[in-house]
Amino acid sequence: MAETKTKKTTTETTENWEETLKNLDMSKRVVVRSIAPWGVGFPNKLSANDTVIEPLGKASVRREELVEQVNADNKLVAGIDGMGSHAYLYIEDEATRKLLDFDSVDGKRKQKFLTDEKIKELFDIADLNKFEKAIKEEVVVRAEKQYLLEAIKKFKFDSYAKIEFCKQHCKFAIFG
Repeated sequence: MAETKTKKTTTETTENWEETLKNLDMSKRVVVRSIAPWGVGFPNKLSANDTVIEPLGKASVRREELVEQVNADNKLVAGIDGMGSHAYLYIEDEATRKLLDFDSVDGKRKQKFLTDEKIKELFDIADLNKFEKAIKEEVVVRAEKQYLLEAIKKFKFDSYAKIEFCKQHCKFAIFG
């Protein structure tokens, strides 16, 4: 009986999201956050302006512009797979992520994006081999690598073997 209730709740939630997505205001501005420790930007497709984001900064972008950027396969937004995986920019608006199919409407799939929380989870992995495998899967693009190295300093992680592996994986000097 509990299983049926869960399925019904999931179905209702999916239907609610599908209705919400149909009625989204595409001209609404949503916040995007950069994990790149350098400035990033892109020419807008729908206006003559450019979107410029400071290092580790945020910007307000219209939903319809984000859709156009993903359709144009802008890796900053679309990531390496067109579904936001390993993107430099994270869209903070859940509805927009669902609209772009970065997150599934049923809640079963979330965008693969590196966050402070994710880095802490990775450093909680006790087994070094599992840690190394997880780092290779989660830290792929240049911005993620630099973000990881900055997080190591920020959170003062103290596992020599893990830090050395991260330095080697990221191919940057962490202190310098």
